[in-house]
Amino acid sequence: MNIKFTDVNNLKGIRISVDSYYINKKKFGKIIKYRFKNILTVNNKGKNTIQIISNHKKISDLHGINYISNVFKNKPILKPGNKLKLELNYSIKTRIASIFGYFSIICINSSSRFKAHIPVIKLFPAEILN
Repeated sequence: MNIKFTDVNNLKGIRISVDSYYINKKKFGKIIKYRFKNILTVNNKGKNTIQIISNHKKISDLHGINYISNVFKNKPILKPGNKLKLELNYSIKTRIASIFGYFSIICINSSSRFKAHIPVIKLFPAEILN
């Protein structure tokens, strides 16, 4: 388990924490894929109500870089002091990868848009470290 937090001075009082877990490796024909689970917690510690619009990620592994953008269907609204937990599952072809990303957010009180960056997520099985 790997836990990371955004910087306390993140924009607009949004704090994002990430819990990373290695699940297992699975064989699909001749291709082996490594499966990981991440739980992202978005915590609104600011004074304004916010709405999360989308999530943008860049996954970097030994085979190159993949870009993923997700627009939320229900566009969750977080009042001050509320949290949102998101569970993300990844299946990649290499044992090591990194994920960089951010959430696109609108401050409902002022209608301003900003990005809340996700801490860098490093994916690797625990046996690599031994």
